[in-house]
Amino acid sequence: MSLNLSYEKVVKNLGIRPISHFSHSRESLSPQERLKQVQFQAKNFVEDFKMVNQQVEYMQTFDLISVPYLVRSAFGNSTRLFNPYLYVTNRLMVLQFDTPSGLKIMLFSPSDINGNVETPHFQNMRRVFGKFKDILQPIIAPVHNSVEQIISNIGLQPKDIDFICYDHLHTQDLRKWLGSYEQPAYFPNAKLLVMNQEWEAVKDLLPLQRNWHCPNGVDGIHPDKIIPLHSSIMLGDSLALIQTPGFTQGSQSLVINTKNGILVCSQNGISVDNYSPQHSTIYGLADFAQQHNMAVIPNGLQPELRLDQYISMALEKTVADKHPQDSRFSYIMPSSELSARWQPFALAPTLSFGEIKFGELSLKQRNQATITTQVAMS
Repeated sequence: MSLNLSYEKVVKNLGIRPISHFSHSRESLSPQERLKQVQFQAKNFVEDFKMVNQQVEYMQTFDLISVPYLVRSAFGNSTRLFNPYLYVTNRLMVLQFDTPSGLKIMLFSPSDINGNVETPHFQNMRRVFGKFKDILQPIIAPVHNSVEQIISNIGLQPKDIDFICYDHLHTQDLRKWLGSYEQPAYFPNAKLLVMNQEWEAVKDLLPLQRNWHCPNGVDGIHPDKIIPLHSSIMLGDSLALIQTPGFTQGSQSLVINTKNGILVCSQNGISVDNYSPQHSTIYGLADFAQQHNMAVIPNGLQPELRLDQYISMALEKTVADKHPQDSRFSYIMPSSELSARWQPFALAPTLSFGEIKFGELSLKQRNQATITTQVAMS
């Protein structure tokens, strides 16, 4: 691909289409007006998305690692429990989808477990266990899979991956996947899809942000590996990445058209309970939501933009269909989900996604589409 191509030409060649549904929806100084505008534009987006009605070719999630997480970070002051910690399970999502440029494969939330552990938040937790931290690591933070194992097990090679992306860049060390001055890229053809605000912020953090970011996690990555997004986008007609600022300035949510309806993946909540607290079985959430007239309970002890996060969660609820197993809840799957574990007084979500799968990975069609695209661009 020529280095002289415009940004618009590059994203078009990659099967990316910018959309303007949400471009001016947060301009009002009134929080209530911003909320109304976002919900209105979200309804317009859903109408357009469903009109095309192209489903994702393949989507599958895989457990990577389970880690302790503060209850008050997940649910704020809405619940009081004896055990201050719950567990969340981080999952990798593998997607295959059709675009005008052929079939593409994307990894959503591919965590480099060994690299991410250097994040100050994780290092602080490890120090609590002193000289026993390495012995207790498999018990306190059990690893279920690695990205490399999963890719190999489903028949993919590193060169097959076109895109990687995350809902936000907390704790992520991207150098292994995208390469740096010191190492080649594990995914040689992959590009990072990231909101421009998120990418610029992670390169120049303030002290308040550093506890949650992996030190030097983006250092030395070649600019050609990054696709900075200046708006919400469509990936073909079955996927969208929507700007949902709040948890971080550049947070984004993945929208997927599946056979069960429109599914949203986000980290603004760690469970369906965050999005429908009035129906939650978690102690205190329903009462708190009713008392304070809260439609959602945002995740995060210190989000960068709390009001915007609340509005973004309302956006996600407007876009998502009803959960196919329980229509009281929205079809919103956390990228790291609340998971019941062995510890005393453990929390469990009212309704859990776990590992899910839609469709089948098509390697033969993928290889043919890649050859066709390379010929067309040569």
